[in-house]
Amino acid sequence: MPNQRTTGPTHQQFATLLITLKTVLTWVKPNEKPRKLSLSQGLKMTLIYHRHNLTEELLADFFDVSQPTVSRPINTVEKALLHVLEPLTKPLSEALNQPGSLVVDGTLIPVWNWRSLGKTNFSGKHKRAGFNHQVICTLDGKLLAITEPLPGARHDAYAFRTHRLDRYLDSSTLADKGYVGLGLATPTKRRPGVKTGAQVKKVNRVINRLRSVVERVIAQVKTWRVLHSGFRRPLRVYGRVFSVVRGVGVFGGWLPLMNKPLYTPISCFKSCWP
Repeated sequence: MPNQRTTGPTHQQFATLLITLKTVLTWVKPNEKPRKLSLSQGLKMTLIYHRHNLTEELLADFFDVSQPTVSRPINTVEKALLHVLEPLTKPLSEALNQPGSLVVDGTLIPVWNWRSLGKTNFSGKHKRAGFNHQVICTLDGKLLAITEPLPGARHDAYAFRTHRLDRYLDSSTLADKGYVGLGLATPTKRRPGVKTGAQVKKVNRVINRLRSVVERVIAQVKTWRVLHSGFRRPLRVYGRVFSVVRGVGVFGGWLPLMNKPLYTPISCFKSCWP
């Protein structure tokens, strides 16, 4: 995504967001004490907060205000951004209606609060609490969809069934071994006591090479550090923050990570099988 390193969106995209917010948000209300920050500063602060996951105390020092003066604008701007950006996110049925093969994988968005929900949010695989999201992209690295959060204790197969992704993804979709048995193209698991044949290994290498693009897409999404370095705020606002970051990404235009499209795995599979 073309971005400005500080806030994420480009200067033109930032200006468009600002103009849109002015139409849906009354920043300075009549007969109320004027805010110390302008709407432009509040939007910039909110985007920096999401982009870099800085503490409110540090942002307060940057903008020469108090910590509560940082917290209030962030909450206000987040709610307005949610109202503006949420309609841009396409439903799965529309977002995944794409020709060719797709790639799916799960990722954990870590949170600091491990106590309130107990083991529900604790991922045994990652050894930390968080939320599970399914990420779907094309073979050339174009992000198509990120699903709503599920408890981190749930594995990818459970998330796949819960979101009913089988309605949109078929045997041409690439995935890792966590999706075995769901009708997707996955590597073959090694059975105990059975030697894996050379041809099976070759097919596994092809699948893993093609599906690796989703790992880079996930890394691109997590350049918004609030989705990577640990969500510190109360869990009740996580859904809002995630929806805002996803909306900003859709607004900015998630771009392919590669310039040249890869060949479809179907033709490759035919050449691999004897």
